[in-house]
Amino acid sequence: MPVWPVIKGRAMKLLRSNDFLRNSLRSFLLGVFFLISLAACSPKDDSPAVLGRQGWVSDYAGKLKPEDKTRISAALEAYEKETCHQVFLLIIPSLAGENVVEFSQRTATAWEIGQPGYGNGFLVSIALQEGTVRIETGSAFEWFIENGTADKILKEVMFPLFRENKFVEGLERGLEEIMIAGRLKPIPGDHKPDICR
Repeated sequence: MPVWPVIKGRAMKLLRSNDFLRNSLRSFLLGVFFLISLAACSPKDDSPAVLGRQGWVSDYAGKLKPEDKTRISAALEAYEKETCHQVFLLIIPSLAGENVVEFSQRTATAWEIGQPGYGNGFLVSIALQEGTVRIETGSAFEWFIENGTADKILKEVMFPLFRENKFVEGLERGLEEIMIAGRLKPIPGDHKPDICR
């Protein structure tokens, strides 16, 4: 059950030049192969890859009931239609030793959250085993992290409900607070991308 936080020597003989080049090339290729093998066996290999987006809610842990996933997805879709901002939710079983910041940033970049060229998106990443939540933002909402809004939502809204085993309620309340904060930075009507008009 997750514990939600209160974050030598000389050569013996000379080789002919052709033999020397051949052996050097062989050594170089073996070295490259060795380095590639090391990279493939590194601890990061067990960490979550960039997971595909399953819509507004990507629940790879199977934590949500179908009706909860449908309701949350509908709310996030309606929010985009209202504001043009995007909010995505990702739930995974475990980070497998990876840092949540690196994982969340990599996922947000791959998913291209927000409208192209606007950076007006949020990604909420939740790792159940570690009890970790990260709110990632596009460039338009960097203030959301810098002024402590994200931290406040986590500590005062989501984590207290999660600790009471009210996961879905904590999730929906937290997402609603994120959407309220996002409304503070509307896109002027004459600057909205075509998809939002």
